[in-house]
Amino acid sequence: MQRQPEVIEYGKQGVELAGKLMKALPINLGLEEEFLQNAFGGDEIGACLRLNFYPKCPHPDITLGLSSHSDPGGITFLLPDHDVPGLQVRKDHKWIIVNPARHAFIVNIGDQIQ
Repeated sequence: MQRQPEVIEYGKQGVELAGKLMKALPINLGLEEEFLQNAFGGDEIGACLRLNFYPKCPHPDITLGLSSHSDPGGITFLLPDHDVPGLQVRKDHKWIIVNPARHAFIVNIGDQIQ
């Protein structure tokens, strides 16, 4: 099954959403609207679309996930599978499971913006 046009359009929509967030975030921080966009290269901002599928593990009690890490980029959109939990965030030195809202992205602000 070939889905190239749909994937290309999905990527374009993701870049558009990221562009809107890159303007909204600095405004809410009291900065100029173009601050983040300029910091990331102006009109030449790069983007990467990565589609990963992680099926539910039949033996989660004996499976190791990814090691703890931070996201080095600017903004990451995650579209979670509500049947396969697993994303955790670290807050106050504790790991907390992220319970995503249905039909919503999780927006992760990466190291470069933090």
